[in-house]
Amino acid sequence: MSRLSGARVLVTRPEPEGGGLGALLRAAGAEPIALPVISLLPLLGGAGMEELRAGVRSGRYDFIAFTSANAVRLLGAECPAGSGTELFAIGPGTAAAARELGWTPRPLPQEYLAESLAEAMVASGVRGRRVLLPRAEGARDVLPRALQGAGAEVTEVALYRAAAARASAPRLRRLLIEAPPDWVTFTSSSTVRGYAELAEGRGLPPASLVACIGPVTAKTAEALGPGPDVVARVHSLPGLVAAMEESPVNDNSG
Repeated sequence: MSRLSGARVLVTRPEPEGGGLGALLRAAGAEPIALPVISLLPLLGGAGMEELRAGVRSGRYDFIAFTSANAVRLLGAECPAGSGTELFAIGPGTAAAARELGWTPRPLPQEYLAESLAEAMVASGVRGRRVLLPRAEGARDVLPRALQGAGAEVTEVALYRAAAARASAPRLRRLLIEAPPDWVTFTSSSTVRGYAELAEGRGLPPASLVACIGPVTAKTAEALGPGPDVVARVHSLPGLVAAMEESPVNDNSG
């Protein structure tokens, strides 16, 4: 029996990603509570997006680096990469989204972090190459700084921004007061910030365990309390669920 059997787990990711985590949790015997705390707002209008896609289709860029599945879906729909363009993805979820749209990403970095992606791209040789970074507004500057430092010509495009999903606020506050979950999961810093905004100062339920997908998210979550109980060693949705199952703080082991 899974150590998560019967555990009520708050899933803060928006769809479709939240559905993926929910399915993994259900397979582990948990009861996922889907309550997205952020919504994704596209930033490029039709003309701007088409101009960007035209550049991709024409092979204007030597490399394209995706750091989220959301960016893949926004840009990649009806937009095959140009001949000779190489695609990099930060992790398995992003790579899977790319393959679903007919893109073929390079092998994944050793760790699913911007630092590791930067290292892999620099090792492949980026000096003088044109690199497109389509990503979220306000994303960390680790990747573009490393690429520019290695001599790449980097074009950053903010495709979307994450905003607090205000419609979820009443339900979240009611959940925290009436039936706090056994676990709260965060899969990005933006989900932490969205939760904090919607919770309006309530913080995390004292009896809930907190699981973060990686160290960057964990650092952001420290602002909500003493720090997460679990940080996944493998920074992916399956890695997050595995870390929760393996955690010594898990009280649902029977």
